[in-house]
Amino acid sequence: SSRRTSKNHHHRPHQVEMTSLVVSLTLAVALLAAQGYCFLHRNLAVPVARIDVLPTKSALLMSDDFLQETCENTRERIQELVDSHPILLFMKGSKLFPQCGFSNTAVQILQAYDVDFHTVDVLSDDAIRQGVKDFSQWPTIPQLYVAGDFIGGSDIMIELYQTGELGEMIEKARADSL
Repeated sequence: SSRRTSKNHHHRPHQVEMTSLVVSLTLAVALLAAQGYCFLHRNLAVPVARIDVLPTKSALLMSDDFLQETCENTRERIQELVDSHPILLFMKGSKLFPQCGFSNTAVQILQAYDVDFHTVDVLSDDAIRQGVKDFSQWPTIPQLYVAGDFIGGSDIMIELYQTGELGEMIEKARADSL
């Protein structure tokens, strides 16, 4: 007697194991995220389709490619930056080499005031890049802080520049920092 097998019912143990590994890793990361941990990889652009080369769970958690920083630690770092710099711009890139048009606009507005200001490149720190959005409850970059107060992004900076309000804020911050 011959056995009939359907093409749709072939078992693929390797595929089941990989699916199980992905589910386990997803659950582990979700559990740790619920406890306040942020898992960020240096190279988030690696395609997930290559699940056949994922590291083991223990290697993943021990790898120095991953940063384990609580969201609260990130918040404290951001607060320290805000407190330490009278004029602070979270941006993509640097003053000398902005990496987006909005960040470039923000830098040019601040440079028009001939004032010293500090910048933080969010592209070089994924925890800060997401953390600053949570900190300010504002979804976009750049973000300007003057004298510890969140002002807004480049669109708000343009508006406040045009009305003269931004200049007043900057003058007050400059005077307070002397």
